[in-house]
Amino acid sequence: ITAGAYRPTQIIAGASETGPATVVISGLAVGMISTVPPVLYIFAATIATYSMAAEVTVREGFEVDGNFGIAIAAVGMLSTLGVTLATDAYGPVADNAGGIAEMAGMPPYVRERTDALDALGNTTAATGKGFAIGSAVLTALALLAAFTGAANLRSVDLLDVAVLPGIFIGTCLPYVFASLTMTAVNTSAQAIIREVRRQFR
Repeated sequence: ITAGAYRPTQIIAGASETGPATVVISGLAVGMISTVPPVLYIFAATIATYSMAAEVTVREGFEVDGNFGIAIAAVGMLSTLGVTLATDAYGPVADNAGGIAEMAGMPPYVRERTDALDALGNTTAATGKGFAIGSAVLTALALLAAFTGAANLRSVDLLDVAVLPGIFIGTCLPYVFASLTMTAVNTSAQAIIREVRRQFR
């Protein structure tokens, strides 16, 4: 999603027509709204893995509960983390190749190709960070459930599988509203700047 062909990047690039302030506002707005999809994915993964493990527990008579499914999901995400983080080295290599191609005076199409590879490298870096954060959240939830079970605590509301993901969604909402507000401010600021430029011509 960091490539020039995708809408978030095009929105930020379009804001550069009216100056650096609108680029900052647009970039912050896009960054804040980008917190929503990962939170929704974590919410869905938590509910789904808990439900599947709880169903198997009831059907097969195992002595584990739905939190076991959340722990297994976290381990599954962590098992691919080595490969995902290794791809983070791809971005800087492609970026350096683009710089070398430009300094060597190579044809423009070479720089275009290295820019595309650099955008892909940025995407793999973001994916690696997303995997790390997602698995950390699921691991924290599984550890919390294990602690409360070992300590015989049953009055903690976080044991309800819908509460912790709900907290994540609740903490995400200020970012959503701030992003929508900044997007509206950015749109107004661009319109004002264009009108001022038109009048001074």
